Amino acid sequence: MRPVPHSTEFPVPKPPTNMMLSDSESSDEDVGQANNNMDCDPTYAGASFSNEPHLLTQGDLNDSVRDLNLSKKQTELLGFRLKGWNLLCQDTKLCFYDGSHEEFKNFFSQEEVVVFCNDVCSVMEVLDHEYNPDQWHLFFDSSKVNLKVVLLHNENRFPSVPLAYAANMKESYESMKLLLGKIKYDEFKWKFCGDLKVVAL
Repeated sequence: MRPVPHSTEFPVPKPPTNMMLSDSESSDEDVGQANNNMDCDPTYAGASFSNEPHLLTQGDLNDSVRDLNLSKKQTELLGFRLKGWNLLCQDTKLCFYDGSHEEFKNFFSQEEVVVFCNDVCSVMEVLDHEYNPDQWHLFFDSSKVNLKVVLLHNENRFPSVPLAYAANMKESYESMKLLLGKIKYDEFKWKFCGDLKVVAL
C-alpha cells in the first residue's frame, strides 16, 4: 500500500458536523461501570491495589528526595520522620553530610571552572599533618570531563589532599600551566606524577 495524491476522484475527506453516539458505542458511564466490574472480577485480582502500607526502600527514599529537590536539612528531617513512623524498610540508611568541609572553605577559591587551594600550609595544619614539601608530591589526574590535582604522601601514611579541580577542561599544556599557577607550584616545588597522558604533556 502506498500513499495516493488527492484528486477529484479521491477528495480530501471532511469531518462530520454533528456526532451522535450509536447504540453500539459506549458512553463514559458505561466505561466507568466496566472498570468497577473489573475490580470485582477475580481474574483481575492481581492488578488491584493493596490497602497494606508500603514501606519505603532505599531507592524510594532517594527518588523522593531527588524529585522533591530537598535540601540537606529537609532530607534529614524527612528521613528521621519516616523512620520514626516506621515507614522505612529495616535496611534503609540515612546518610547525610557532616559539614566537616566548612572549616576548609576559606582555604579554597573559585575562578570560573577552576577551584583551587589558596593556602596549602593552613590546610595541612587543620589536617594535623606535619608538612614538608619533600615528603609530598603532586598527582595529576584527568578524565573526559575534568582535571584534578592532589597531594600524595610519599609513604602513603596520610590520605590525599585535594589542591585543584577544573570541570570541563581538556588536558593541555595551557590547562596544566594554569593549574600549576593557581596552586603556586613555583613556591613549593613539589615533585609531581600523573597518568601517562598528562605526563606526556
